[in-house]
Amino acid sequence: MTDAMRPDRRPDAVPPPDPAAPALPAAPAVPAAGAVPPSTPAPVFQQPVLPPPVPAGPREYPQALRGPRHRWWRPVLGLATLLAGVGAAAGLILVATLGLVVAQVVGLDLGDPATDEFLVSPAGMLLTNLALALGIPAAILATLVQAGRPGLVTSVVGRVRRRLLFGGLGLSLVLLLPLTLAGSLLVSALGLGSEPAGGDDALWPLTPAASWLALAVVVLLTTPLQAAGEEYFFRGWATQWLGSMLRWRWVALVLPAVVTAVLFAMAHGSQSPWLFADRLVFGLVASLLVWRAGGLELAVAMHAANNLVAFGFAIAYDGLADSLLVTEVTPAEGAVSIAGTVVTAAVLLWWARRQRPAVLVPGDVRRDARPDARPDVRAEEVAA
Repeated sequence: MTDAMRPDRRPDAVPPPDPAAPALPAAPAVPAAGAVPPSTPAPVFQQPVLPPPVPAGPREYPQALRGPRHRWWRPVLGLATLLAGVGAAAGLILVATLGLVVAQVVGLDLGDPATDEFLVSPAGMLLTNLALALGIPAAILATLVQAGRPGLVTSVVGRVRRRLLFGGLGLSLVLLLPLTLAGSLLVSALGLGSEPAGGDDALWPLTPAASWLALAVVVLLTTPLQAAGEEYFFRGWATQWLGSMLRWRWVALVLPAVVTAVLFAMAHGSQSPWLFADRLVFGLVASLLVWRAGGLELAVAMHAANNLVAFGFAIAYDGLADSLLVTEVTPAEGAVSIAGTVVTAAVLLWWARRQRPAVLVPGDVRRDARPDARPDVRAEEVAA
């Protein structure tokens, strides 16, 4: 008799499982209403393994061009671009000079560009200042070609910070005007100054040149551009070009500052030791301002204010030729000028500290860096 025919088993009873039969897989659990089923992770071989993003910075101003795009050949490309820009600027100056010669031929008396008298004339001052201002586009173009970010030559944030620029300019004028006047009076009273052109040390009355109004307009409008052109070239492009090739932070801070200060002083031609020292200290102090402000704004402001005050006094007393063509100063005059520069820079640094400007290039993120790579400089190392 089979199990189905046994009287104690109902027809609808389920037979017991056979121990020898293979086990069937369990049915998947049905999620409750409203529940989100868990996602199935992709196989390991389908997930790409990438190193975590590592910042290439942050970097201080002298090493601003030493970013993730930096390669050994980029400074060479930047130098070639700058030299091409200087050549183009020289061509423009030559064209302007030829234009002056043609003007003389046709009867326009603009002066002979080969004489010192032309240099201190309104036309000569205009041509000189605009020629030096060409350092701005040359530095920007070279930075663009080398690093792809032309604004970095201006500041670590890639733009002009107008509050620093105009605030620093006003503060520098307020400081340098009385400092220059007091220093001149002190040196003259002690008999330690050089003999003035007119032989009269009196500050009043004024003895301006015949073309003082035109000279004043040219100086006011173009001298800030001239000062900015020199700063963009020396404290801007030259500093960052050297810094981009230097790995160590302190070397990149000190070496470009010294080199550019020496070049800046030498660019003014033949000069006495005290005059050279005055310009050398100015260059070093300007580099300090650039470093602590993270940009060129304060250096441009102090440079422009210094030249405006110097040229202003020179125009007022008909001594522009002596001011522009000076090759020698007495030790007292050099020391007084250096003291004025140091005092002005110290106040600018104090004021800039209160403004809390950015002094680091934000760290650029790159995917090809090693996970254990470290930035060149840490923010806490340069915190004020």
